[in-house]
Amino acid sequence: MSDPTLPAWFAAACDEVNAAVSAGRLAHGLLIHEDPGAGGLELARWIAQRVNCRETSRAPCGECQDCRWVAAGQHPDVTVLSPEEDSQYIKIEPVRDLIADLALTAHGRGYKVAIFSPADALYPNAAQSLLKTLEEPTDRTLLLLVTSQPSRLLPTVRSRCSKLRLVGPTRETAASYLESSRGAGPWAEALAATGAGPFALRDADPAALAQLRNDTLATLQEVASGNVQPPAVAERWAKDDLSIRLSCLESWVTDRILESAPIRDVTHLSQPGMAPKICRLFEFSDAIRDMRKLAHTPINKTMAVEALLWRWARQ
Repeated sequence: MSDPTLPAWFAAACDEVNAAVSAGRLAHGLLIHEDPGAGGLELARWIAQRVNCRETSRAPCGECQDCRWVAAGQHPDVTVLSPEEDSQYIKIEPVRDLIADLALTAHGRGYKVAIFSPADALYPNAAQSLLKTLEEPTDRTLLLLVTSQPSRLLPTVRSRCSKLRLVGPTRETAASYLESSRGAGPWAEALAATGAGPFALRDADPAALAQLRNDTLATLQEVASGNVQPPAVAERWAKDDLSIRLSCLESWVTDRILESAPIRDVTHLSQPGMAPKICRLFEFSDAIRDMRKLAHTPINKTMAVEALLWRWARQ
């Protein structure tokens, strides 16, 4: 890997890009499939540096003007498109403007690079407008689509991109990375709260996340024991960081499933009482995921949370 400051789990993806560039076979469209929070956008910026660095013998050097411009988000040939603050989507107007810009000659000697993050936020007509650029790209043009959910992209877009996988680190490695980059804190608990990788927590308060996780799991235990009734909890959860609480629950349930019986160990599932336990955990996990999908819709969140907690209370 050219840049020793990059996280260790970037190594395989960076090596793959380096090999493609050296062989002259870097695709014009690259789909970066990241595990949530693994750092797909940072990898995309590294690739933009790689193809624009002036020090070709040790690219990306991180020190030349082009590398520094990319790192600062100021390179004239590198554009990052993400949803605007008031929207969940990347809309068609900025995509059309970007496509027009990609057809122009680059300011420097490198590539014109467009980064879409998260690419699954592309509005359908915006994604559709990319097809011609992916099919008939101008010379030295690179489209980088970053997503943790490639299935949400149009199949026609996916099929026109080469795939680059970015696997996230273990929770222990992620906690070490955050501690070295952000300082000491309850990073392991914060990571367990979200279930995501370290780049999802770079601006987070680990102590607050850890406290919220502990409160969520303690309440869940009280509900299961019958000491607390779901209606007494539902309204508070619906108004207080519901998305994070649901992430806490999903991460916790996933850990319990993996601890109870590795899926590959079929004989373990046949032990007395084990299959019903695993089934209940899976059912609760499915219910949490369904709730997370609906959390941004105009549903009655208090009633939805209450129904979810009643499901757990009856386990």
